[in-house]
Amino acid sequence: MMWRSEGGRVGEAVHENVEAVLEGSGVLYQVHLHQDMPFPIRSPDDFARALGYDMARITKTLLLRATDGQEFCLVVLSSNKNTDLGMVAELLGVKRVQMAVKDDLTRVLGHPPTGVSPFGAGSIPVLLDEGIMEFPSVLVGAGEVGAEIEISPAALEDVTDGVTVRVAM
Repeated sequence: MMWRSEGGRVGEAVHENVEAVLEGSGVLYQVHLHQDMPFPIRSPDDFARALGYDMARITKTLLLRATDGQEFCLVVLSSNKNTDLGMVAELLGVKRVQMAVKDDLTRVLGHPPTGVSPFGAGSIPVLLDEGIMEFPSVLVGAGEVGAEIEISPAALEDVTDGVTVRVAM
């Protein structure tokens, strides 16, 4: 696929909220479909190998929830890193955070568990790990299973109104 800032619909590969945000942003991005890769994609490592990229460029987006309330945040970090939950809680000003449950993903974001995207999350804060900023581009979930968005970290930060901080251990 070509890098683009707008254009025709990419069909059901990208969640409609994600597509609306990206098309309205004017930033360059590329959609990668797992089905188009030269071998089956069963893990982030497979995806990185298929693209010839460093594993750290493949990110995961986690929906976290405060344990003492209904506050949520999204955290984007390299898929081979772990989240410092204490740091995230401190940044959010809450006592503790935990992974949101599957029902929260559907209710709050409308995304499946393996397709979470930082785009189109409304007022939910997005925290980007500073480690992903060193790459020319990173890959984030497209809101649907089997599709990823390749985008520059600066554009990711801009489009999501993300805050870049250290959230990886």
